Amino acid sequence: MRLENVSKKIEQHSILESISITFNKHEITGLIGRNGSGKTTLFRTIASHYELDTGQIFVEDLDIQKHLLLKQNIFYIDEQYNFFSSYSLKAIQLFYENAYLGFDKNKFISLLTEHGLDLRYKYRSMSKGMQGLFKMILAVCSNADFVLLDEPFDGLDIIIKKKVIGLLLDDVAEKNRSYVISSHNLNELESIIDRALILKEHRIQYDYHLEDLREQARKIQMVFPTKKVPTLVKENSKLLHFQGRVVTAIFESYTPDLEESIKQLQPILFEELPLTLEDLFEVNLSKETTDYFIQGDQRWINN
Repeated sequence: MRLENVSKKIEQHSILESISITFNKHEITGLIGRNGSGKTTLFRTIASHYELDTGQIFVEDLDIQKHLLLKQNIFYIDEQYNFFSSYSLKAIQLFYENAYLGFDKNKFISLLTEHGLDLRYKYRSMSKGMQGLFKMILAVCSNADFVLLDEPFDGLDIIIKKKVIGLLLDDVAEKNRSYVISSHNLNELESIIDRALILKEHRIQYDYHLEDLREQARKIQMVFPTKKVPTLVKENSKLLHFQGRVVTAIFESYTPDLEESIKQLQPILFEELPLTLEDLFEVNLSKETTDYFIQGDQRWINN
């Protein structure tokens, strides 16, 4: 699926601007952004719950606004406006059988039985965890090529969460599908995604493939002989923390030559630390401006 210059305004406020991105099959993508950054709006726009203001969305190189049947290749349940509450699981099954031509009824029944869910259950009578598990079963059985999940692990206990993640990972391993997941639990997200998109200021500002990032990026903790942070470090990194004289920075393009150049500055401390998705979130989203200022007798950096 490919988005080209997708923009969306709500009540004259710009939420998405010129979003251009491709979602690949057999890939799990994490969509990351601060509250109100437009993650849910992006999902609703892709799923045609909102009309596009500008831009196009392509599935198999065909514009879904002109080829409406292609919309059944996209699965999304809107957490705020889903219609499930008063219906039984059987009634919901029938709706999805009609909405998705590839809906796998046999697998749906099998997974319900495996996880102790009865078709006679009313959706609203189930716990939040069981509702979350049921929605993942729907996603898997829809056989849609592109699945959008908005906070799918929110409020789930550890047992149900493992079942939901297990269903997701088994489905990706078995079929050539694409999952896009929005979640505030970055540690959890990091363990399952292949790629992270960071939504900031109405646009996709960063697109990280985690395998490449692990090869190229480093998180380094340093202390230098003087209180001034060397220009070499400023120009090649993003500051994560600065406490006392201890600088913790992320180098997204870290090379042996850069490492050697930093070590030639004779840092008192030079230690590599594990780099996490939470670090990327913090370094890219927690500070809005870039400036340098002096507090007391120390030189500080904000990236």
